[in-house]
Formats: sequence, structure tokens, C-alpha cells
Amino acid sequence: MDPDKEILLALGRLEGKVDALISQHQRIQSDVGDLDKRIRTLEGSKAFLVGACGVVATVASYLVTLLN
Repeated sequence: MDPDKEILLALGRLEGKVDALISQHQRIQSDVGDLDKRIRTLEGSKAFLVGACGVVATVASYLVTLLN
């Protein structure tokens, strides 16, 4: 085979692999973005629940103090 054709063929394969890597990288970035949104939502819900439990505990403590 002609050396020029071999070089062009190798460059074509390399370009295909680079395109595949770029596509995979973009897909991974999208997945990480989606996971980040989900984690942020879960952390916000957890913070709200901890705050609500703190309020309930404070009110319960106050009520117990009033009843004694």
C-alpha cells in the first residue's frame, strides 16, 4: 500500500476516535450536570427537614416547660 494512503487512513481512524471521545465527554458532562441537580435537590430537602425537626423539638420543649 502507498505510504500516503496509509497515513491518510491512520489520520481518518484517529479523527474518528477523537470524535468519539468528544461525544463521550459531552455525554458524561450532561450526566454529571443532571446528577448535580438531583443532589442539590436532595440536600435542600434534607436541610428543610432538619430545620423542621429543630422547630418541632423547640416547640415541644417549650410546651413541656409550660406544662410543668
